[in-house]
Amino acid sequence: MLSFRVLLSVLVLAVAVTAEFSIGGRSVNHNYDLSGPELTRLYNSPVHQAERMKRPMGDSSSWFGPFSHSGVRVTLADGTQWLVHKGDGYGKSSQTVVTDAQHMSSAWEVSN
Repeated sequence: MLSFRVLLSVLVLAVAVTAEFSIGGRSVNHNYDLSGPELTRLYNSPVHQAERMKRPMGDSSSWFGPFSHSGVRVTLADGTQWLVHKGDGYGKSSQTVVTDAQHMSSAWEVSN
């Protein structure tokens, strides 16, 4: 039977590899990004519904314990949906990203 210390070491290593894989130093700008007046209008729109969402961190296709990337999918009065989540770094200093929900990957799911 594996000791707790060995199991913890494997867990820390897996998280480090996943974090490096997901951060990777890349900066992706999509042609559907909003800026200026469009972003201000979206920011000032009333939210009709909000749902907590999560997906596996990085490019992983499976859940690894409690480690996941989370966000909130909001539905506006006009029916449009947007995902609000943290950017590449997943931390306090990384940017907050607002993405049209049509561009969400299928890995996102509603979180309870």
